[in-house]
Amino acid sequence: MNERLSSIEKNDYMWKLEIGMLLDLVAEDLNNEDTLGNVTKSRMIKINEEEVRNAISGNMLSHIFSKNLRALSDTNELCDTCKIFSPMKNGKIKEIDKYLSDSGNKVKNCIIDDICGFMNAGKGNNEKRSKVLNFAWAISKNGTCDTVLYNRVDPTDKNSKAKSEQETIKDEDGKEIKDTTSEANTNKSQNAQMIFYRPIRSSEYAIITQINLSRVAFDDQKQKYVFEDKEIIKSRIKKLLIAYMNTILDIEGAMCSTNMPHLKGVSGVLIEKTSAKQLMSKYSPLNDDYKKVHLNIDLNDEQSTNKLELNNISLAEGREFNNVQEFIKTIDYILDDEYLDFMIERNMKYVKETFKENK
Repeated sequence: MNERLSSIEKNDYMWKLEIGMLLDLVAEDLNNEDTLGNVTKSRMIKINEEEVRNAISGNMLSHIFSKNLRALSDTNELCDTCKIFSPMKNGKIKEIDKYLSDSGNKVKNCIIDDICGFMNAGKGNNEKRSKVLNFAWAISKNGTCDTVLYNRVDPTDKNSKAKSEQETIKDEDGKEIKDTTSEANTNKSQNAQMIFYRPIRSSEYAIITQINLSRVAFDDQKQKYVFEDKEIIKSRIKKLLIAYMNTILDIEGAMCSTNMPHLKGVSGVLIEKTSAKQLMSKYSPLNDDYKKVHLNIDLNDEQSTNKLELNNISLAEGREFNNVQEFIKTIDYILDDEYLDFMIERNMKYVKETFKENK
């Protein structure tokens, strides 16, 4: 067993990741709140009474992640509703396992229900599951959006005339026919303009994501894993992490057909909690010292890279990344087969021994 695995607590099943990062995007319009007339209003969030910043909602990030996870999933891993990406998530269970709860059967039946959660209420049979992967809102470190003026020239004279002045077309019986013919190429007059205001934003976004890997393929009610085969659980974890990487590095959202964002850079820390006794915090990348806090570096010495000496508190382990390549390597560190096998086997063994009465 390598040094990394030997330092992990054996008598536990806590297994949680937190990724705090700064995502630098240029010329994006990924998340909008509303359109008022000819003005598109971008998503913003109020930090305090005087400060408003650009934002991307956690809901939107979660939706893009779900889409990426579905793209990686095999057909037999999806329920009927998730195959067509329906938000209802009430697909029929293919084969009911009597040893699992109702929600546990849905977890076994569908990878998206397992990782992205669901809420089905009605007819006295309520089923619910919280998400395995949770996104905070992405919040700009500073500044709000600049608005770029878009214009479109209508090369017809219809829009400059009152309805009574416009020519009408009639059939043989004298009834008016709606004219759907474009005059864009036949009319030399350009009398009207339609002006649109759309936001173009360039921001360095602070994002926090937490991933509870111990809950992948886990029946929360029966307190047991829905599969005996660890390879199925490992496959789901790998697809989750790859879908997460795609969500960050190939980020999508609104207006991408014409305002696809430029990714300038990504940096942050990955925190790995493998024991319930370890401390993990949601200290935000909005703070300049967030890396040092998560990596447990003494803040009293600005030049120091030494770890704080703690007697009674165990902190979750952290890994730093400063560019796209290092981010990929950091996720690849978690995707290591030996590590995944060890953690899944440890958790399955602990759960079987600890929650025997729930079988």
